Amino acid sequence: MVYMSPEMVLSDSFAKLWKDSHFRSRLTAIIVDKAHCIDEWGGEDFQPEYRQLECLCVFTGQEVPIVCCTATATSSTFNIIWNTLGYGNRPFWGLDVGCDRPNLFYITRPIINTANPLLDALFVLPQVLDVTTQLEAIAKCVFYFDSESACHRAVQFICKCLPAHLRSCVQAFSSNMSEAAKIQCWQLFKTGELRIICATDAAGMGCNIPDVKYIVSFGIPKSIGTVAQRWGHAGRNWTTEGVCLLLIPKWAFRPELSAVAAHVRQHLQHGCQKAPETKADTLKRAHLDTKLEAFINIGSSDPPGV
Repeated sequence: MVYMSPEMVLSDSFAKLWKDSHFRSRLTAIIVDKAHCIDEWGGEDFQPEYRQLECLCVFTGQEVPIVCCTATATSSTFNIIWNTLGYGNRPFWGLDVGCDRPNLFYITRPIINTANPLLDALFVLPQVLDVTTQLEAIAKCVFYFDSESACHRAVQFICKCLPAHLRSCVQAFSSNMSEAAKIQCWQLFKTGELRIICATDAAGMGCNIPDVKYIVSFGIPKSIGTVAQRWGHAGRNWTTEGVCLLLIPKWAFRPELSAVAAHVRQHLQHGCQKAPETKADTLKRAHLDTKLEAFINIGSSDPPGV
């Protein structure tokens, strides 16, 4: 099996191989991993090559199967994958194995230290950090951020929290790294020489580390699928008890019904009182993806009768 990026597959140099009948005769299958990226990353402003993979159907016909794998595919994403790879013109089999992960513990909570949210995640580090602390005492963690600059700032901050002999175990990961650097990063993470990766969503590609203990996602993700993809990298060996944490601004949480009711009572009795949240916060939450907003607020309402 050979792993290649869409850019490599569609490059001019590789096009000659696709046209070579001897090369095609040796192909067993084409595997498109993280197939949801055809939808999420395939726009013209990011990596349009994902939407151009349909040309592979022209080279391979129906003799070589094209297998798409993803842990998250909404109906719209499935339709884009279907159309991009021409599944309507070839035999198709679909398999849904579900996403039940009983070894993972999920937490969604508001950011407390808004000036530096990393302070909310330092519980992943050992309670005692000194010259005697062993590398293995630091659990394997992936911290997800929305920008490369945030990743590098996080690395700098975490290194300041660690004794000098452990600072090399923290590294940033983003799409601007070379393919060789990405492969090396995952290899060092797998062997345990790296313990904490501060990453963008580019870290989803090629990440198959079996024993990641903590996945921490900072800020509002694009969708519920983004959350699932990030969290899915914890405890992949099914024996590691993974902790998946989503740290988001307080405004993403609906005010409790009891707080709203108390505000109404106080307003009726004493006139204008401070509302449970500002209008600006209400508007920001209203613009969230509806499925993501519902996920964030699962079980947030007070029980009946409050």
